[in-house]
Amino acid sequence: MRKLLFVVVCSFAISGFALAQPGNNRTPEESAKLMTDRMKTELNLTPEQIAPVDSINLVFAKAQAKLREKANGDFSLIREDMQKLGALRIEAYEKVLTDEQIQAYKKWVEERRRNRGNQ
Repeated sequence: MRKLLFVVVCSFAISGFALAQPGNNRTPEESAKLMTDRMKTELNLTPEQIAPVDSINLVFAKAQAKLREKANGDFSLIREDMQKLGALRIEAYEKVLTDEQIQAYKKWVEERRRNRGNQ
C-alpha cells in the first residue's frame, strides 16, 4: 500500500510538472483523457469507474481552460476560482471513487501544492 501511494504521488508530481510547462497547448479533451489514463493506472480504476471519471475530468478541464483564458497569464486573478473548482472536482470524484482512491487523490493534490511552493 505504501509503495503504491509513493508511486501515485511521484507519477502525479512528475506529470503535473510536465503539464505546467510553458507552451503546453493541450485541448481540454486531451487533458481530460490524460488525467483519466493516469487515474486509471495509478488509482486502479475499475471498468465501471472509467466513464464517469472521464466525464468529470472533461467537465473540469473545460472549466479550467475557460478560467485560464480569462486570466490572460495573470493566474492570481483566478486562484480562488481554481480552488473552488478543485473542491467541486473532489466532491464529484467522491460519488465515483472508493474512500481509498479518494485519499490517494487528495494526498497527490496536497503533495503537488507543496511542490509548487518550492519552484
